[in-house]
Amino acid sequence: MTMAKDNDKREVVLRLSDITMQFGGVVAVDNLNLDVHKNEIVGLIGPNGAGKTTAFNCITGVYEPTNGAVEINGKVVIENYPQGKMKDAYKGRNQGKYTKALTMLPDKVTKLGVARTFQNIRLFKGMTVLENVLVAMHMNQGESVFGATFRSKKAREEEKAMREEALELLKKVDLYENRDDMSTSLPYGKQRHLEIARALATHPSILLLDEPAAGMNPQESDDLMRFIGRIRDEFDLSILMIEHHMQVIMGICEHIYVLNYGGQIADGTAEEIQANPAVIEAYLGGDE
Repeated sequence: MTMAKDNDKREVVLRLSDITMQFGGVVAVDNLNLDVHKNEIVGLIGPNGAGKTTAFNCITGVYEPTNGAVEINGKVVIENYPQGKMKDAYKGRNQGKYTKALTMLPDKVTKLGVARTFQNIRLFKGMTVLENVLVAMHMNQGESVFGATFRSKKAREEEKAMREEALELLKKVDLYENRDDMSTSLPYGKQRHLEIARALATHPSILLLDEPAAGMNPQESDDLMRFIGRIRDEFDLSILMIEHHMQVIMGICEHIYVLNYGGQIADGTAEEIQANPAVIEAYLGGDE
């Protein structure tokens, strides 16, 4: 396994330590260790069923990992260890290393600055482009439910400011002209842009992208790569992305981690990953 990042002195904004996720007797993610540095674009790849989306679900609080810890901006926010019946059923490593049970619901993880998109586009179908972005912005609304319901002066001012911010965001992601269109009327590539824009509306510092190029043709994939690079710079983001399109992963990611059958088999630069025998075997199969 490549250890190219051991001497990296950049700030770590997301760290997974020994993350293991076991369902019954099946270990879906086995001892994953992963770092994302500030303003870095990192890829997480592997064949279907390798455990990539499960890892995302552990980061965002959808699942409680069976073992291991998640750090966001230097603070451990999720930690777990085998408990109850899992004590005897546990098949992973590092049993006994972790002793705390820290859980965090997805909305709390979002408020810490982590946003995600999904493999299957999940837009609000009955809403316009602008409304989709505004819904995400309401997560940071400061006015009380009572004030918002009865439209106090503060609520009206806050709503106006959010609308202005949403329109500005749509300009930055080239969707301003589509602001009043129904979200589902957009071309496929623009729907992907809108889903990412909605994630940006929560003011993240860490963006998780789950197969953003799924279903795209080569031209759309090229456009997506440029778009991701641009928003990384413009919004000061760190990005962790799952992707099956190797053209996208190799073209944009500064560091890549590889999973196979839940286990981490390699990490390194695009050049190192492309030449790694374990990665080649996982994707193409070994010699007969």
